[in-house]
Amino acid sequence: MSVVLSGQRWPNVAAVSGWWHAWSRMGWTHLIAVLMASMLMTVVDASMLVDKLTKPGVLQVMACDVVGSVLLFGSTMLAWVAATHESPVIGPVRTRRLVWAIVISALVTAALTVPALYATELQQLVAAVVGEKKTEPPPLWLALVGHTVVYATFSFLFVAVAEVLHRRRSTTAALQATQRAQATIAREVLESRLAAMQAQVEPQFLFDSLVDIETQYQRDANRAADDLDRLITYLRVALPRLREPGSTIEAEIELVHAYLGVVTSLHGGRPVLTVMLPDECRDARFYPMLLLPLFQRAVRPPSGAVPESIRIGISRIGNQVVIVLRFGLPDHCVEDPELARVRERLAGLFGDCASLDCEQLGETTQITMRVPTIDSPKK
Repeated sequence: MSVVLSGQRWPNVAAVSGWWHAWSRMGWTHLIAVLMASMLMTVVDASMLVDKLTKPGVLQVMACDVVGSVLLFGSTMLAWVAATHESPVIGPVRTRRLVWAIVISALVTAALTVPALYATELQQLVAAVVGEKKTEPPPLWLALVGHTVVYATFSFLFVAVAEVLHRRRSTTAALQATQRAQATIAREVLESRLAAMQAQVEPQFLFDSLVDIETQYQRDANRAADDLDRLITYLRVALPRLREPGSTIEAEIELVHAYLGVVTSLHGGRPVLTVMLPDECRDARFYPMLLLPLFQRAVRPPSGAVPESIRIGISRIGNQVVIVLRFGLPDHCVEDPELARVRERLAGLFGDCASLDCEQLGETTQITMRVPTIDSPKK
């Protein structure tokens, strides 16, 4: 907003306050840009005086060039920062502001340097150094116009470079923000898929369990009822996960126990599960369909043999949670689609920060999963 005085629009207090806020946020990068542009302009001017270094007054002329360059690019930087404050990245509004920034910076620099040149008679010294014939200096107003045009040219080049760098930085930032948003969406979709997968009960597992329970009812109704209770317990634990965005290590161990209850009832109490879960890891955030598939792999080998025991050790090392699954079955580290899916889920959730290793230790298979520590928010 502006107010009208004598037919001219002048910035109001809010605009000036906004400029001051923008100037106060200027940092070392702005200062370095001004110094580099001033140095470049000084070098260009000095290259024109290389063959005149023996003439008297050359150093004064070079010093004058340095001062004029710093004034020009300093005022241009201030005008550019003020013009682009709360301005759209592109468009006619920004273009008009940039034009005014160039004109104002050139006028201010000319108004400061030209009268000083005339007052100190440096204009004549400059003319003598560059070898111009001794003539009367042009009128002050004409010198102001000429210097303003020259300054506006250099100011335009400075603003053009600043705009290119600014737009490139804005484009890069927008691209990175879009990529982060896409990664977040992809992660949320993956988390939802994992929760849905965990909530699903494998048809074959459910069918086999029901058939075994039905057969068991014909031999021992009480034991069959217990087996059915264990199956119901597993379903009660698994199915509500569909509505949960995430899980914890303790909750995943609970699901493993519920799954194991059904398995052991169908295999004569095997396998025996031992879990080492320290308190510091219980509430650590975890994702579904990472631990359970590995456990299912241990209790459902292709040979049909169920291990006598399974050990799960969980520890927190630095910024990682390490889960070690060990069971007494050989030749179980062959890469297959099940392991590949777990690796794919780890890569989608944690990138290169997670790993899954399988090694054969004699007759024992050991699977080690490492994931970054994600503490659950306090309730």
